[in-house]
Amino acid sequence: MSRSNNGKAGRRLRLFKRREDDLLERSFRSCPGCDADVHVFADVCRHCGGALEIALAG
Repeated sequence: MSRSNNGKAGRRLRLFKRREDDLLERSFRSCPGCDADVHVFADVCRHCGGALEIALAG
């Protein structure tokens, strides 16, 4: 027996509101040399080749 979409999906009871996941935003930072987005664990910028310090969570 298959379930068909008969319009009841929009009327579900939601107990928790979904939040935007900011993990992607937290995974990148700006390069001080060229202002490009680089990964937080990168030690060298791919765009300008500048050295980066690994930022520690504080």
